[in-house]
Amino acid sequence: MSQLANNNQYFAISPLIIRPNSCAEFGVYLRHENYYVLFNAGGRTFTQDKRQELVNNNVLQVYIANRDRDLYRHYLLENISGVLDDESIPVAERAQAWTNSATVLGKELFEDNLPGPAFEKRYLRFEKLIESTATFLQSPKSLKHLSSLINKGYETYHHGISTMVYAVTLMQEFEYDEYKTLTCGMGALIHDIGKTALPAEIINQDPDKLEPDEQDILALHPMVGARTCATFNLPTIATNCILFHHERADGKGYPTKAVSSDLPMHTKIVALANTYDNLTRNQPYRKALKPFQALKAIMEDDGATDKILLKKFIELLSRAKIT
Repeated sequence: MSQLANNNQYFAISPLIIRPNSCAEFGVYLRHENYYVLFNAGGRTFTQDKRQELVNNNVLQVYIANRDRDLYRHYLLENISGVLDDESIPVAERAQAWTNSATVLGKELFEDNLPGPAFEKRYLRFEKLIESTATFLQSPKSLKHLSSLINKGYETYHHGISTMVYAVTLMQEFEYDEYKTLTCGMGALIHDIGKTALPAEIINQDPDKLEPDEQDILALHPMVGARTCATFNLPTIATNCILFHHERADGKGYPTKAVSSDLPMHTKIVALANTYDNLTRNQPYRKALKPFQALKAIMEDDGATDKILLKKFIELLSRAKIT
């Protein structure tokens, strides 16, 4: 079975993403001159022999019909742990696979204006994703590739995913246990959930140019988020990440004006990750800074960040060659 080539009807993936001896519901195609030729039909096992055939013929890309994109996303979510552990797959492709999975789950998590009955189930699905990918996130190469993928998009879930990646890698730098790292990561992911209850015209403006009454409304979002998530059994570590992600070391943050010595380290980690990602992400009101520019701005904002923590973060980005 073959179809005349139409680049708008198919998308390319690495053949190594498809796990040997797994059964996918989507068809896998090869491109031959001006045609897409079916290589493995949907619902049939993708055998090790099939995979080896592609390797032997130096096939670097296979194709999936756009109509099957949701089937592919579901397959990727179910198999992401195996994909990330497979070192025969280039790090860049594993990073792309992880980002695709995280984006699907992140968008789903923030689908409603405020967490409803489905929120806890979606939360647990994302928690499972982080749990299965913690080792992958430890690699400097992984962080380098992820950093170039996760800084796209204006939505709250885009920012949440990035903040989570930086927070988890920083938690690992301090050698926190798996539970605390995972829970902090989830708190980082949903740290801005309170913004979903605020007017869009406030959220999308430059915070420095808001009127005083608008700034007061914006400053409510950590408390709104923490209160909202109190409706289900969110661990205290995660709740604190939501509540304290705008606090500063010098006590000039909000909502509690707590100083550095009164704040748990994991909340300071999320606050730094939040600031860095905000600076390195395009915003509706300004362009993104380069990583080194963002770090310079953070260092020059005396009293904002714990100095030991900032030093660790700079070392982390340096090892990952993120400049």
